[in-house]
Amino acid sequence: VSGGAEEPRGGFQFDQCRRNASLEARGLQGPRPWSTGTTIAGVVFQGGVVLGADTRSTAGTTVADKNCEKIHYIAPNVWCCGAGTAADTE
Repeated sequence: VSGGAEEPRGGFQFDQCRRNASLEARGLQGPRPWSTGTTIAGVVFQGGVVLGADTRSTAGTTVADKNCEKIHYIAPNVWCCGAGTAADTE
C-alpha cells in the first residue's frame, strides 16, 4: 500500500480493549455487556464464514416466537442475519 497506510484487515480489533483497560486503571468504569434477548454470531476463518443464530423472537420480555428464522438467504454466497426489529430483515 502506498503512502504507508495500513491495509484493512478483518477480524476482531483489540483497540477498544486497550482503551477500556486504560480507563479502568484511572478508576473509571468501562462499558459493560448487556443482554438483548437474542443471539447472532459470525466467525470468519481461512476457508469461509460460519453464521449462527438462536430461533427465539422477543417483544420486550415476552417470547413472541420460539421458531424464528434469523439467517436469511439472499443470493449464492450472500446471507443476511437479523435480530431486533424483525421487519427490517423479513
